Amino acid sequence: MTVNEISVQQGKLRCTDGTSVTPEKCRFCLHSRYFVIAGVVERSPALAFCLRERTTKEIDVTKASAVGCAEERGDGYASIGNIIS
Repeated sequence: MTVNEISVQQGKLRCTDGTSVTPEKCRFCLHSRYFVIAGVVERSPALAFCLRERTTKEIDVTKASAVGCAEERGDGYASIGNIIS
């Protein structure tokens, strides 16, 4: 699995499908792996339901300067809600 770090500029980033989104949307994306906040890499809240990389720490994704994204096909956002429902 390859993780690409996508920079956040003025509160927005370019999703892999080409749309402009906020880090808040990435918070609920199946592909998000981490957020960089004040220079610290924090695991994505989306991993809360991952058995291998589970995290329960709440982070302020609105302060992210970058998002680690594992999406490789260009499909873009995929909701974690589809997995847990």
